[in-house]
Amino acid sequence: MEEKYVKAAEQILDCVGGKDNIISAAHCATRLRLVLKDESRINLDALEKIDLVKGNFNNGGQFQIILGTGIVNKVYAEFIKMANITEMTKEELKQQAAKKMNPVQKLLKTLADVFVPILPALVASGLLMGINNILTAQGMFVAGKSLVEAYPGIKDFAEMVNLFSNAGFTFLPVLIGFSATKIFGGTPILGAVIGAIMIHPDLMNGYSYGQALLDGTVPYWNIFGLNVAKVGYQGTVLPVIASSFCLAMIEKRLRKVVPAMLDNIVTPLLSVLISGALTFLFIGPVMRGVGDVMTNAVMWLFFDLGAVGGLIYGVTYPLLVITGMHHSLVTAETQILANIGTLGGSPTFAVVAAANCAQGAAALAVMLRSKDDPKMRSMASASGISSFLGITEPAIFGVNLKLRYPFYGALIGGGIGAAYATLVKVLSVSQGPCGIIGVICIRPDCMLQFMVSMVVAIVCAFIATMVLGGAFGKKESKGAAPAKSELVKNDPVKSEAAVTIETEAGCIYAPVEGTAIPHTEINDATFAAGIVGAGVGIIPTKGEVVAPFDGEISMFFDTKHAIGLVSNDGVEVLIYVGVNTVELNGKHFTALKATGDKVKAGDKLLKFDMDAIKAEGYDVTTAVLVPAPKQVEMVKTGEVKQLDKILTTS
Repeated sequence: MEEKYVKAAEQILDCVGGKDNIISAAHCATRLRLVLKDESRINLDALEKIDLVKGNFNNGGQFQIILGTGIVNKVYAEFIKMANITEMTKEELKQQAAKKMNPVQKLLKTLADVFVPILPALVASGLLMGINNILTAQGMFVAGKSLVEAYPGIKDFAEMVNLFSNAGFTFLPVLIGFSATKIFGGTPILGAVIGAIMIHPDLMNGYSYGQALLDGTVPYWNIFGLNVAKVGYQGTVLPVIASSFCLAMIEKRLRKVVPAMLDNIVTPLLSVLISGALTFLFIGPVMRGVGDVMTNAVMWLFFDLGAVGGLIYGVTYPLLVITGMHHSLVTAETQILANIGTLGGSPTFAVVAAANCAQGAAALAVMLRSKDDPKMRSMASASGISSFLGITEPAIFGVNLKLRYPFYGALIGGGIGAAYATLVKVLSVSQGPCGIIGVICIRPDCMLQFMVSMVVAIVCAFIATMVLGGAFGKKESKGAAPAKSELVKNDPVKSEAAVTIETEAGCIYAPVEGTAIPHTEINDATFAAGIVGAGVGIIPTKGEVVAPFDGEISMFFDTKHAIGLVSNDGVEVLIYVGVNTVELNGKHFTALKATGDKVKAGDKLLKFDMDAIKAEGYDVTTAVLVPAPKQVEMVKTGEVKQLDKILTTS
C-alpha cells in the first residue's frame, strides 16, 4: 500500500475525532462515508488541507469525504484498520446513520423517499400541462385568439395533450399508494389498490367536497350505525400516505400470525379491508384536514403576505437545504399542483429557483475574487453554473457556507428575487429543475416575469456578495469544496457482439449507447460540479457498457455500478452507471470483467437492466469522467453509438 494512502487515512481519522468517535464506515466509488458519535469533533479546516481530500459534506446522518475513484478504496482499507472497525456495506451504514436521526428528520426522509420515484410522472404531467396552456392561451401567439382557435386542425391534438397531462394528477393517490407502501415495507400493489379505492368513480369527487359541505349534499354510508362520508380523495397527498402506512403495518403483522397455507389469501383480503375501512372512518378525514392546513399555510404566505411572504420563503429555503428539511416542502407542493385547476399553479417554484440562482451568482462572485486560489476558482465556477441548473449543494456547501459572506449575499439576492416573483404572481404548472431552465415549468403568461425574477436574484446576489466580500472577505480560503451526490440503477440486457476499432492516443470512445450531455448537466451534484473529474453523461438506450479504449481495469467495484480504467497511454477514466445506484449493491448489474483485466476498445465490461433500475426510482445516466489534472474536451453531444469518439484529453 502506498505511503500516501496510509498517511491520508491517518490524517482523516485524526480530523474526524479519532477511532473512539467512529461508529461505522463504508465507501462508494468516490466517497468515504462515516457515521460519527459526535460531529462537533470534526476539524474541517485540517480535513480540507489533506492532499487527497476533494471535499466533504453531511447528508442523512453520514459524514462523507470525497476522495475520488481508485483512491477511496485504498484509503478506506487503511482507515478501517486504523479505526479497528469491520467493513460495512452502504445499506448497513445507512441503517446506522438512520439511528442518529431525530423523529422529524426520519419523517422528512420518509416523505422524500415516497415522492422521489413518482416525480418523473408529475414532471411529465406538468410539462404536458404547459404544452396544453401554450396551445390554448389567448393572445400568446395570435392576437385575440389561441393557437387552437387560429388553427382548428390541432384541436383534437390539444385535447389529447390535455388528457395526457391530467392523468398523473387524476390518479395521483394510486402512484403515491404504490410508492409509500413499498417504502413502509408492505406489498406495493396493495398500496396501489388502496389509492384506487380512494378515487373510485362511485365516490363523490373530492374536488366537489367543499361545496357539498356548504350545501349539505355530502353522501354517506351507514356502516353499523356510523355515518361515513362517501367522498373521494382526488388532489390529496397525506391521506393516501397515512393509509399506506396503516396498510403496511397491518400486512406485516398479519403475515406473522396467519398460517403459511392461508397467507396469500387471508393477508391481502384483511389488509385491504381493514385499512380501507380505517381510511374512510378516521385516517382520510383527519389527514385531509392536515393537508388542507399545510396547503392553506403556503398559499397564505404567498397570496396574503405577497412580496413579504416570498421574501421569507426565499431566505428560508437555503437554510432548509442545509438541514435537509427542504424535502418536507415536496408534500405541500405536490398537493398544490394536484389542485392546479382551482389554484391556477404553484407560487413556490419561482421562489425556489430564485434562491438557487442567487447561490450560483454568489459562487461566481467568489470566482472573480479568487484570483490567487485556482482550486477555489475552479470549484466556484463549476458550482455556480450547476446552481443555475437547479443543483445548489456544491455551491452552498463547497463555496458559500465555507466563506460565509457569499452565503449571506445569496440570501439577500434570493430573497429579493423571490419577493419580486411573488409580487408579480409567477406560477408554475409542474415540478422540475429549479433554475433558469425551469422556465419550461412556468405558466406561459408568467414566463417573461419568471426570467426577470431570475435576473433580479442573480444581479442582486452578485452585487451583495462583491460588496460583502470587500468588507469581510479579504482572503478567500484555500481548499476543497464539498458536494452531494447520488447514483442511478441499471440491469442486465441482451447485448450484441463487441466491436473493435483502432484507437487514437488521448481519445475516449463512448462506452454506452444513448444521448451524450456535458457532465455539468448530470443530475448529481458531485459529478455536475466536476469534483470527481470532467467528461460527459450518457443517457443510455441500451444496458451495456464496453471498454472506451485499449487498457486495463484498475477497479471494478463490488457493487458493479462503477468501473475505473487506465488506457495504454495513461488516461484514467471512471464509468459510473446511474445516480446513487451504489444503493442497489449490484442488483440488476452483471459484471463481465474483473479488476486487473486487460481490455480492448469495444470489449464488453458490464450489462445492466435499465427498466428494473428505473422502476426502483433511479436515474440511469452514465457518467464518463476523467480525473484532474487532465484537460478534457467534449467532441460530440447528442445521439452517440458505442465507440463514437466523445472526449479528447491533453
